[in-house]
Amino acid sequence: MIKNIIFDLGNVLIGFKPEEYLKDLGYEGEKAETLLKTIFSPLWNEYDRGVIKDSNELADILSKENPEFESEIRLILFRCWEKLNTLKPETQEYLKELKARGYGIYILSNLNFDAWEFVKQFEFYWLADGAVYSCLEGQCKPEEGIYRTLLERYELEGEECLFMDDSPKNIEAAEKLGIKGVVFTTLDEAKEKIEEMLT
Repeated sequence: MIKNIIFDLGNVLIGFKPEEYLKDLGYEGEKAETLLKTIFSPLWNEYDRGVIKDSNELADILSKENPEFESEIRLILFRCWEKLNTLKPETQEYLKELKARGYGIYILSNLNFDAWEFVKQFEFYWLADGAVYSCLEGQCKPEEGIYRTLLERYELEGEECLFMDDSPKNIEAAEKLGIKGVVFTTLDEAKEKIEEMLT
């Protein structure tokens, strides 16, 4: 019996569209693809892990490794990049509905310190019964440890939890611990699958 619903953030509760952000800054085509690969490199995972504390530090490291793109890197990371994280209001409403129906609501997200501070403005942040953010734990999905941290901290049974995430890899990792999973594509599709699993 499902008692708890766990939400990812990126592309589930908040939209994350770096391609559109770069386009707004005037970067398109091959240049945009190169910059995306440069910024969203393995270092970004360390940013989410909290090893790299903020976008200034990330920009410094990336600029040293890619001096030919220093001006672009600093523009992209300093011009309010965290506003890439835009609320998906329909998903938030579904979260509120599930909470009203008596389900425990939890968040499990790979999130850096900058974005963590930014998303505190959204209602879902304060509605959750518990949350685990990678930057605070030094752990990232799909590593097993971050799932265990959520289960143990809030005394949850994996078999009683359902997890929504846009990454199949993250869902597979959760399922190894008995957590049921739904790969999030659209809210309508996710709701249909979730409601079937709840009944």
